This record gives sequence, structure tokens and C-alpha cells, in this order.
Amino acid sequence: MDSHLFLGVPVLKARLILIILVLIPLQIISQIPDGQISRNVEKYFSMNHSDPALVSAEISNDFIHGRTLTIKIIGNRNTKQKDLAFAFAVGSAVANFAAKPIEMLCVQVDVRYKGLETSVAIAPVACSVEAMVLGETDFETWWKDCLQFL
Repeated sequence: MDSHLFLGVPVLKARLILIILVLIPLQIISQIPDGQISRNVEKYFSMNHSDPALVSAEISNDFIHGRTLTIKIIGNRNTKQKDLAFAFAVGSAVANFAAKPIEMLCVQVDVRYKGLETSVAIAPVACSVEAMVLGETDFETWWKDCLQFL
């Protein structure tokens, strides 16, 4: 029997077929449908009780930015930037596995101190995933180049 054949198929093709048969189901399973996006965001926030309180998470179709994941939180006055970064990290992680591509992340932080103070920031998903999920961009670069306060 020829050592370059596996069940009558060249070994390289057999490996490629095996990889395809394993990766396609994993890709299908790993994608999060729109109906579960907000539940996944809630799970991330519930894992760490010291982080900001989640108010809502929803997907919308913005005519300027495209599909947008909006996360609304109640933050702490002393840790507002940390709370904002945490919400963007959660949004990046969830958007990275969304079944339908999400183009923009929007985080609204409400801080209650002598009244209500609200900050809204947006960032493209692509550069947020690079910084928050893949670690290809450092946080300071992401904060300076990707994040935009409205």
C-alpha cells in the first residue's frame, strides 16, 4: 500500500477534507444570532459583579454607521473610563462572533452624581476587536485612534 494514500485519497487531500469537516461545524456553532446577542452581553456583565451595571444591549441598523451594537450601562464616577473600556471589551467579544457582521459599537455610560451625567462613545468593531480581543493593538492606541466621544 502506498504511504501517500489514505483510503485511496492522497494524504494532503485527506487532511484538507478532515480540516474542512471539523472547522465548518465549529464556525457555524460559534456564530451568535441576533436574538442571543443581548443575552451574551448580559452573561459577560454577570460574571464580574464589581463591573458596571448593565441597563440594556441591543442591535440597531444605523443609516450612518450600519449595524450597531449599543450597550447602556450605569457606571461609577471614579471608574468611568474603566467601565467604558469594559463595556467596549464585552461588545467587541460578542460582535466578533455575531452571525451577521456588526460594524459599530456604541456605549452609553450613565453616572449618577449630583444629577445624571451621560457619556456616549462609539468605535468601529474592527479596531475594537484588534485591541480588545486579539491584542494586536495596544489600549492607548485604540483609545486615541478608534474611540470617538459624541
